[in-house]
Amino acid sequence: MTPGRAARAAGLGLAVALAACGGATDHERLGDRAYGEARYDDAVAEYLAAVRGRPDAVRYAKLGAAALHAGQLRQSVEAYVRMAGDDPTRRAEAAEGLEAVARLAERDGNVDVLQDVVAGLRAVDPDRSTGRYALALVHRPDADTEDLVALLPAALAAATAPEMVDSLLLLYGRALQATAGCGQALLQYRAVLRRSQDSLTRAPARQGAADCAYALGERADTAGRSQEAALWFAESARVDSTTPTGRRALLRYGAARLAQGDTLAAALAFQTVVSGDRSDSMGVAAADQLATLGMQPPQGDTARTGER
Repeated sequence: MTPGRAARAAGLGLAVALAACGGATDHERLGDRAYGEARYDDAVAEYLAAVRGRPDAVRYAKLGAAALHAGQLRQSVEAYVRMAGDDPTRRAEAAEGLEAVARLAERDGNVDVLQDVVAGLRAVDPDRSTGRYALALVHRPDADTEDLVALLPAALAAATAPEMVDSLLLLYGRALQATAGCGQALLQYRAVLRRSQDSLTRAPARQGAADCAYALGERADTAGRSQEAALWFAESARVDSTTPTGRRALLRYGAARLAQGDTLAAALAFQTVVSGDRSDSMGVAAADQLATLGMQPPQGDTARTGER
């Protein structure tokens, strides 16, 4: 390229840059005018053009406010989040803007936007309480389990009624069981069983606790940790030894104790399983274990089996 052509190209590039800069300024000025005249949709359009030309925190703040007044709540959320990203010193201001969006979304029952706001607040100001909004989100019938895991700690912190806390703990246990696993879920189920006297709340917590303890016992048994497995199976059976999960846990507990040389504990576990129902697969397996030990099943159950 000749020197003259290079100079012309450089001049053209500078002119384009200056035009873009001037265009962004013009759009911002037009947006300010529209905002002042309460033409908020027009202001949003102008501020959008301005941030495309030259994004900065000031323009994002204006865009967020205009979109909020225009009812374009998702656009407002995005603008405030970008504002904080562009200038971290204005995170508190961005969080206040997001709170304003949340209040409108809550008033209108717009849970989708409320979800976006909570995610935005976690990114912009992690220490800010979102419990009030989390409480509104966790009871959605279509709530995603991973979203619930993220929302429920804040919802629990905001809940005041004991019955609500118990309900949220149960929901948290189920969400953790489906995602993080039983190790964390079992803590929530135990808490419900310690706190609640309501049978409708306790029943699913008991089932969740039994299932999780059994699953942890299976994991320990597979890893060769028979003593730990026996403790988990015992906890599962203690919840209710008459349920299928409880009887399976007793059968596995007996096998683990037998492997450890504790014949008496094993025999008692097998007898409890047989006394529940000798005819099903668990009862048959327990009876076989007793026969191997040279013991007979409880006579009362034998008589009932013969009557069938």
